[in-house]
Amino acid sequence: MVAHRDSLYVVRNGPSDDFLHCAIDCFNLATGQWTALPGQFVNSKGALFTAVVRGDTVYTVNRMFTLLYAIEGGTWRLLREKAGFPRPGSLQTFLLRLPPGAPGPVASTTPEL
Repeated sequence: MVAHRDSLYVVRNGPSDDFLHCAIDCFNLATGQWTALPGQFVNSKGALFTAVVRGDTVYTVNRMFTLLYAIEGGTWRLLREKAGFPRPGSLQTFLLRLPPGAPGPVASTTPEL
């Protein structure tokens, strides 16, 4: 699930638990209504993925691909495909946004034991 403006998007298995395609449903926070986005979205070889939104772009990341989608008028349009994240282990994404004027990274030293 990812959030964008007044909408929550839930990405789920396609028809009949098809792991190679995804369906996307949208919950409008202002109206409280669910709608289904038209079409199917590719889930490369059924690989699990995680997603994050930055601006009007959704990044879906798995071990094989990073797919970038533009959110336009309540639909997702594929922008481009990049390399995936080929490292072992669990994959989680998040976007850290600091408030304007926040100080930069702070380095601290740990006394030696």
